[in-house]
Amino acid sequence: MYIKGKEYKFRIVGDSPLRPPNLYWFGFSAFLIVVSVVALLTLGINWGIEFKGGYLLKARLGMPADVGEVRSILAGFQEPGLEKSIIQTSDEGLVLSLRMPYIENANRRKEVIDGIKGELEKSYGLAELLQEEQVGSEWGVEVSRKAIIALLVFLLVILVYITFRLEFKMAVAAILALIHDTLITVGIYSLSRRMVSPATVIAFLTILGYSLYDTIVVFDRVEENTNLYAKSRMAFSDIVNESVNQTLMRSIGTSVTTLLPIVTILIFGGETLKDFAFALFLGVLLGGYSSIFIASPVLAMWKEREPRYAALRERAQPSVRAKDLILKPDSRKPATVEGLKGTEEPIPPSEEARPTPAGASGGARARTGAKNSSGPAAGKKKATTKGPGGGKKKRKKKK
Repeated sequence: MYIKGKEYKFRIVGDSPLRPPNLYWFGFSAFLIVVSVVALLTLGINWGIEFKGGYLLKARLGMPADVGEVRSILAGFQEPGLEKSIIQTSDEGLVLSLRMPYIENANRRKEVIDGIKGELEKSYGLAELLQEEQVGSEWGVEVSRKAIIALLVFLLVILVYITFRLEFKMAVAAILALIHDTLITVGIYSLSRRMVSPATVIAFLTILGYSLYDTIVVFDRVEENTNLYAKSRMAFSDIVNESVNQTLMRSIGTSVTTLLPIVTILIFGGETLKDFAFALFLGVLLGGYSSIFIASPVLAMWKEREPRYAALRERAQPSVRAKDLILKPDSRKPATVEGLKGTEEPIPPSEEARPTPAGASGGARARTGAKNSSGPAAGKKKATTKGPGGGKKKRKKKK
């Protein structure tokens, strides 16, 4: 990526889950997923009355309410499950929220609700009734079922679209990133005990779309670079790493500019807006993280198992070492010439200055000729010297 005209590249994607840098990302995500699963199994999800049915009463009081005293008031009505109602206070105890089990009998329900309002009026003063609604248990089950169906259809459509637009392995990697975001988000909701309402589900589906958008941007660049480097010996993990670096600044900029107004709503918004903004905040943050550090490494490791990229990975390092040996010879070695029988013989630098003894002129001339000659012809010369005389001379016949 480029920052003020300077290019910076990071090793974000590797080829193995057990070696850095993938080990860092997968280890961090595995820790968050384990914590989320444990929270879900032990604490569960704080479902709103729209999903499990019940009666919601939210009022502003004249005096700060005490949760223990309010629970004692509810237990005094002897209605099964009423003492286990969810009681929350805000605005320094002046705003009281009661989520009570749904009472099927209409007359009994009206009697209990009117009695609770009367007791709250006596104890704290009922300044304003902010919200009052009831949801039947059957309607809550229907809403839950439709929400699950909507999520499954969403994932199926996304799987088909990315497979058609890019490829199947990219689609699976994107879905795995979505599952990663879903588990961690639900775990955080379980730990924070925030209520899951229909507005939360809407925000959740919105952030899944945002996460997919960022992932598709990265994968589209991966596809372009794969075609660009098709004839090279570049490993697929290197192609993915190059693509992530090219889109990293864009992903960071988009995520930051999206998070700024969400954080503003979390700080200054009302209670309903804060619940919606909290889901958006988690989704944008986890979506940007998973598209770079989860989906991209998963795709790289999966693709490198293909025969073509596996062979490139095996040949990449040896070929580079051989090339370096050819291009970078050792300049400290003396010059050599090709020997008479295909061997190399070093020539001392003072060969020409050495005096030639009598009777050895032929040998000297042979060595000088070998030194001055080059190319294939030099290797074809045959030695004719024998003994100290340097060679035989033909005798003339006497007449």
